Amino acid sequence: MEQTFTLPAETSCPPLTALWEGAVEATGIDEESGMVSDFTLIREGDGRIVLMDLSFSGDVNGERRHFNAYRRQSGTVTVRPIAERSPAGLSHPGQVFGDLEALGSNPSFWENDWSIHLKNIRGATYRSESSPVYLLENGTLIPLDWVSTTGAPSLVYYFSFCKTGISDGSAASEQGGGATAFVGQGECSVIFTPEELEKTSYQKIDGGGNDLLSPS
Repeated sequence: MEQTFTLPAETSCPPLTALWEGAVEATGIDEESGMVSDFTLIREGDGRIVLMDLSFSGDVNGERRHFNAYRRQSGTVTVRPIAERSPAGLSHPGQVFGDLEALGSNPSFWENDWSIHLKNIRGATYRSESSPVYLLENGTLIPLDWVSTTGAPSLVYYFSFCKTGISDGSAASEQGGGATAFVGQGECSVIFTPEELEKTSYQKIDGGGNDLLSPS
C-alpha cells in the first residue's frame, strides 16, 4: 500500500534527513536495520529539486522488506513497496544523510546545478588527480589521495557528486568488469562513508590510511 508525506520547505540544502525520517515512519521499518540501495538527487542552482528518488530496505516485524520513496514536484513523497532486491546497501542512512545535510554550511558545495547519486563498485581505483575523493565524516569532507576497491570483500557504496550529472567512466580506472563512475563535464567528486571506506585500501592526503602502498 502506498503512503505519502510532505517534506519541509527547501532551505540552503536539501531535506535529506526529513526524507529518511519520513520514509521510516511511513513504512514502519526498524531504522537500525535500514539500508539504502539506490539514491538519486538532482537540484538546480536556484534550489529547486528536479529529482529525488530513494530505494531502501528494512526489517518490518522481523521480515526484510523493500521500498521506494519518490518526491513529486509538489513536495509530496510517495512511498510504495517494491519487489525484493539484494539486501546489500549503504547502512546507517540517517547518519549519512545528516552528514550530507551538514555540508550546507558550505555554500559553494550546493551552488549551481548538481546531482548526487549513490552507486556501488568493486575492482576500481579512484585517484585525486583525476577527480576529488573524500571521506564524509561528522559533516566534514576529508580529502583522500586515492581509494582502491580491488580487494574489497563486498560491493563498496559511494556518493558521486557532480555539478553536471551525466554518466561517464573516466573517473575510475577499471580493474574489474562493469565498474563505472558517475561523473559529468563539470566538477565532480567521489565521496565515501567511514564504514564503506574500511572495505577498501586508501590513503589520506595527510598520509593517514589503512594501506600505505600505492595501488598499481
